[in-house]
Amino acid sequence: MKEESIDRRRSMLWPVLMGGAAAGISLLLAPKSGKEIRKDLKRFAADTREQVAEVVDEGREAVAKAVKAGKVTYNKGTEAIEKLVHRKERSLMVPILTSGIIGAGVALLLAPKSGREIRKDLKRFAAITRDTFATAVDKGKALYREGSTALPEAVEAGKKAMVH
Repeated sequence: MKEESIDRRRSMLWPVLMGGAAAGISLLLAPKSGKEIRKDLKRFAADTREQVAEVVDEGREAVAKAVKAGKVTYNKGTEAIEKLVHRKERSLMVPILTSGIIGAGVALLLAPKSGREIRKDLKRFAAITRDTFATAVDKGKALYREGSTALPEAVEAGKKAMVH
């Protein structure tokens, strides 16, 4: 426990000593007096404050323009939705689009896999479905052929049975 606190003090002491050494060297090598440096720093701070104020004003103007454009767009969208909602004949497009967007959002939020994994799964599923469908079609064709040959034979057998 004591060794740990001594190590901690040493580890904290080293940066403090290095910082003090750097400060001492900078004082020895300073090109100006402290008074001149403070005056320069005050001038720099004032210039920076003015520049920041200008940037903040420009930012406020940009935000105000963006808000105004957003309000205009919102109002136009609201008017368009009102026109769609209050039509005499009801369109299914709005409910379909709305439910599609909501469904997609819920699906994205609850998706257990990434989009790439889901796309791979869908491709795999599509390939399996395509193969299964092709097999079913082939079986259907074979059954049709068998049925088309068996039907005339059954008709002939039926005729013979009626004759007897």
